[in-house]
Amino acid sequence: MITPPFAHDSGDATPDESPAVSGLTATQARELVAAGRGVLVDTRDGRLFDNTHAAGAVSLPLATLEAAQGRAPVGVLPPDRTVILYCA
Repeated sequence: MITPPFAHDSGDATPDESPAVSGLTATQARELVAAGRGVLVDTRDGRLFDNTHAAGAVSLPLATLEAAQGRAPVGVLPPDRTVILYCA
């Protein structure tokens, strides 16, 4: 799980600081999404996403994230939600 840096920016944070990263269970992920506080992000190749994906998930392939040095394209992820990455 990644909490977007803009969701909890502090005045003394520097742009190079990484967002908080932690693990969570499938139940916790479902609860966050159901409460409108989380967004599922499928990091698999777009072809696999098109074949099947979790309901409501956003496609953001790992290759895209790596090419952008870990940054999601503007407008892809809601800034007010916890980002939940998955690849299965």
